[in-house]
Amino acid sequence: MFFSSIFLRAPYVPTPSKVVRKMIKFAELEGTETIYDLGAGDARLLIESKNLFPKIVAKGFELSPLVFFLGKLRIWKSGHAITFRMQNIFRQNVSDADCIFLYLMPGAMKTLEDMFADQLQPGTKIISHAFRFPGRKHEKSMTVPWLSGEKEVYLYIW
Repeated sequence: MFFSSIFLRAPYVPTPSKVVRKMIKFAELEGTETIYDLGAGDARLLIESKNLFPKIVAKGFELSPLVFFLGKLRIWKSGHAITFRMQNIFRQNVSDADCIFLYLMPGAMKTLEDMFADQLQPGTKIISHAFRFPGRKHEKSMTVPWLSGEKEVYLYIW
């Protein structure tokens, strides 16, 4: 998995399960939203969201083939109905999103900021693990444990 991420210029660094649960809670979902995970990795956030809120519509995109197939396997094992595609996140229409989860590098955040400005409806929530949008102020943040330290998770409302 590491080698495929080298060619895609994005490392595969899974979000720890404890942080996934905190991110979902931080989003204050009601349980009927359409959520996206862009750069969904092994689909753990999508699966945990469906575990907590079975009626949500969960969609994810991952470009790394090995990581994508791991995610497909995990989704199959979970038994949840989750849309999960191996596609470029920058070519997706996310205009139906109520909430989008991210754990992406700074360059991707800038590109998504522009894309979101064109596509998102007012009030769409964005939960970003560790990285900020360069041209936008977050509404609030929380500290989460990370390896031997801490990182921030940011909430943006479009």
